[in-house]
Amino acid sequence: MNTDQGSQFTFFAWTDRLKRIGTRISMDGKGRCLDNIFIERLWRSLKYECVYLHAWETGS
Repeated sequence: MNTDQGSQFTFFAWTDRLKRIGTRISMDGKGRCLDNIFIERLWRSLKYECVYLHAWETGS
């Protein structure tokens, strides 16, 4: 499991659960948030160009 160093990924309950099931944990170094910029831009575009423009009846 590779994540950034956000609080949700460094929280003991999360890391403990991963360790108990034998998952190896790696985290990107600080300042690597720009690695995620392309996917963040994709989700932003999707929200602004699709989700926010339509009144969806269900989340699915």
